[in-house]
Amino acid sequence: MPISKPHSTLGSKNNGSCSTLAIYLDKENRELENMICNKNDIQEVILLNNMKQDFFNHSRTDISVVEVIDTIDSNIKKLGKSDAKYFAPTINFSQAEQQHIIQLATRKDDIDNVLKLNAKEFKRYNSLLKGYTRLVMNNYAKNFNRENKGLNSGENLVYFGKIEHFRKFKGTDKEVKNGTVKNGDYKPGLNSHAHIIVSRKDITQRLKLTPTTKERSTQRIIGGNTYQVGFDRMKWINKNELDFDIYFNYNRTPLEKFKNQYLLKNGSPKEKDELLKKINQLESSNRKIERGYIVQNNTNLKL
Repeated sequence: MPISKPHSTLGSKNNGSCSTLAIYLDKENRELENMICNKNDIQEVILLNNMKQDFFNHSRTDISVVEVIDTIDSNIKKLGKSDAKYFAPTINFSQAEQQHIIQLATRKDDIDNVLKLNAKEFKRYNSLLKGYTRLVMNNYAKNFNRENKGLNSGENLVYFGKIEHFRKFKGTDKEVKNGTVKNGDYKPGLNSHAHIIVSRKDITQRLKLTPTTKERSTQRIIGGNTYQVGFDRMKWINKNELDFDIYFNYNRTPLEKFKNQYLLKNGSPKEKDELLKKINQLESSNRKIERGYIVQNNTNLKL
């Protein structure tokens, strides 16, 4: 399932400038430059150069690191020195989900690395990922339940996204520990994911938006006024999963569903056992239906 995590930061404090994070998220462009330096084939150089990309938001795809930093760091009206100024959600996809999106973008089913895509295929693939990220940010805005205050979609947020297609092994990975790969080696397969920097304040700078709060959805009365606070992370993830399946026409198996994966990880032994039995029964029933459909079609072909 597409896992959406509303991180407070990615290793740096978020009560100051976002410059460290923004510069860090531009790392893939720098890595592509290093790859280009080691290539002699002009076509490979052109392909790698076309893979470099700027930040994007709800309406643009050509945003520089400097503009990201300036915009986020300026959108802090009435925030104190120690207050969080921004958050850093991430969107991660399974191999099956990425393979499905690749197939939509290329009509091919043998792509296991983005470097195998030509320029048009990569542009299409990247565009699909950006489109879905915008849906996630629509859900992010709506999940604060502040429509009455004008927070209706991602257009009311101040955010910037960056799609990345590579991951590297870290010292904590078992492959590094057992010596099969080195720390810093690129991971094989499809590794596309999205990083987001989103301001704590909305575009009007009137609303404080905190996705890491422990409150899910609560009404508070402050100074005689009623305020809706909280952010239901489970609701956000489930909505993002539903929108993924609709947007990409993805036929999700029961075992892939977030609610089932969550129960298998956090449920009691009895709950896990009962769920696995239900999933096995459902999958068995689906296989019978598929076999019946194939037999029926083959019979029709013979008539």
